[in-house]
Amino acid sequence: MKYDPNFKGPLKSRSCTDIICLLLFMLFLIGWGIVAAYAYKNGDLARLLMPTDSQNNRCGVDSNVLNKPYLFFFDLSRCVDITTPINGCPTPQVCVEKCPESSFLFDMVSESESIDSLRNLLICDATVNKNDITSYAIAKEYVDNNRCARWYLQSVPFYGRCIPFDFESARQILETIALELQNLIQAVDHIKILATINGVGQMVVEDVMDSWLTILISLGITMIVSLLFIVIMRWVAAPVIWLTIFGVIGILGYIIYYSSTMYIELKDNPVYTSAPGTNINALIKSYLDNKNTWLYILIGVSIILLIILLLVVVLRKRIVIAIALVKEGSKAVSSTTSTIFFPLFPWTLYLLVIAFSVAVGLYLASVGDPVYRVVGLNETNPDGCVCTGPPEGIYQNGHHCTPDLFQQHCREPITGSFFQQRNGQCRTASCHFQYIDSPKIVGYFHGVNVVGFFWLLFFVSAFNEMVLASAFSTWYWTFHKSDVPFFNVTISMGRTIRYHLGTLAFGSLIITICRIIRCILEYIDHKLKKFDNEVTRAILCCCKCFFWCLEKFLKFLNRNAYIMCAIHGKNFCSSARDAFNLLMRNFLRVITLDKVTDFLFFMAKVLIAAGMGVATHYFLKSPHSTLDLNYTFVPVIIVAVGSYLIASIFFSVYSMAVDTLFLCFLEDTERNDGSPEKPYFMSMELMRILGKKNEVPRHRYR
Repeated sequence: MKYDPNFKGPLKSRSCTDIICLLLFMLFLIGWGIVAAYAYKNGDLARLLMPTDSQNNRCGVDSNVLNKPYLFFFDLSRCVDITTPINGCPTPQVCVEKCPESSFLFDMVSESESIDSLRNLLICDATVNKNDITSYAIAKEYVDNNRCARWYLQSVPFYGRCIPFDFESARQILETIALELQNLIQAVDHIKILATINGVGQMVVEDVMDSWLTILISLGITMIVSLLFIVIMRWVAAPVIWLTIFGVIGILGYIIYYSSTMYIELKDNPVYTSAPGTNINALIKSYLDNKNTWLYILIGVSIILLIILLLVVVLRKRIVIAIALVKEGSKAVSSTTSTIFFPLFPWTLYLLVIAFSVAVGLYLASVGDPVYRVVGLNETNPDGCVCTGPPEGIYQNGHHCTPDLFQQHCREPITGSFFQQRNGQCRTASCHFQYIDSPKIVGYFHGVNVVGFFWLLFFVSAFNEMVLASAFSTWYWTFHKSDVPFFNVTISMGRTIRYHLGTLAFGSLIITICRIIRCILEYIDHKLKKFDNEVTRAILCCCKCFFWCLEKFLKFLNRNAYIMCAIHGKNFCSSARDAFNLLMRNFLRVITLDKVTDFLFFMAKVLIAAGMGVATHYFLKSPHSTLDLNYTFVPVIIVAVGSYLIASIFFSVYSMAVDTLFLCFLEDTERNDGSPEKPYFMSMELMRILGKKNEVPRHRYR
């Protein structure tokens, strides 16, 4: 790299980069905002989330049922059909203020019953004015026409639906209407499936609510442990790496010794076994008693050990450099403590982006007209529901329908049977809400939302990387570390926002395009699975593998491009070119550092997560804990996963520090030679490892 006598670290005087990409990004955000406004104006989340009665009234939401938040089913026996969780229960459903607190059967009510008492007991649809019920005969007519429920059981709210819970006490009612108890229980199970798509984990939620303080304290301890781990990494990095390397070599050596011993023993004393058959233990034993098995293991492990030994011998100096850079990263993070907590800012932005995108997606999904279809119509049953209209075509199963027209044209015939209504609304069939028919443009808006989701997420990630790169490169290129600005992170953030948002937009757009292509390939693969074409699957597999590798490479290149941009203030393409050329000139160092740091950071994160999970488990089981949980593993899993994520946040800073210092180190070795005019900026330890020194002694931060 050409020496620049005026280079003193990250340039303070720089210009805006990739302005066109920034303008494109801003225009896209404006368009995304317009899409969000359209979705919010025309969408209605209640269509997706709230229980809806037979008249498409959203319980507890629509003005006419605002004080009726629960959904009541007229005849739960109609919900026995196994398709109920998919198609809905084919019985009239109404919104009610509260679920029935007692069981009721109209046929057990005496004609001398007070009419006021009868009104209070009846549950009717929204078209019935109970004040019109002035006699037992009128009430019976409403019940026979299925405008009021003939019977119901004592129920409790279950995710907005009224579900019976005490079947034994209602056995007399069930026997009176000749309804088998098992059928009703089966119907209730189907209703529960319908009502609890996302509510199966109620007890899990209770455990989380009960143990939230323990979880928060554990996660707080995780933050402290992660910070301490980074601080002490400068002392433990070398022992951990070398012990791991020699440990692997020792294990492989023992496998070679054991394999050779078993091979010699079986060669001298062969074991003859019969055919193993299908027993897995016998099959394994037959392989272990075969001398060739141990010979293959001996050869394979010997080759692996030889390769590892050669790599260690050849790369030993580069491994030492990698360890030294890990130590330097610990110093940089410890000196710029605010960088540890800076990722909380982009992570907050991550959550906001995810929440915004999900909200826009839900609102878009609710844009359009509700579609109703006929379900439960049995055309071969003359005693069942019969449709005589509408004029444009008689209803059949699966046909589009309108609830009002369905009630007008579809009725059950006059019959004296107890189980059927007398010339009333259909009980076995109904016009049910199925889905929302959205305009075609909504599909394109969904695409905009997906692109915006990925682009903004990758943009936030790029912003995080460049700010940290700017801060750590400032630390490296400051000759005397005591001169590092106190508000280093704030200065780096301001510099990034002022000059390089366009570069971030450019880099994140490239990753977004690659990710969108991968999503399209996954969608195509999902659609083509039913054709079971091996050639197509092979082509798609190759394409997915290629774009996965491409995305990984682009992320690696972008990360280093952001570092170069943070240092030199060039645009994305120039920074990516300089970073790529610099890394290719030091390819072996790059590979060594990447693998060493990946292994070290992964082990640290697993150790912290596992340790906090085990500690939480023993605390909850100890006498010191007063919590009575349904599942102890719930808070343990939350703590373990949360600890891993928190450790990942902290170590992402550490990883960025190491990568930034590594690129600065490579540039330092190529740009400078240790003379008074071109002194090295690297630490004394790195100079000692490389056999270099500055001609003019200077005070270094240790």
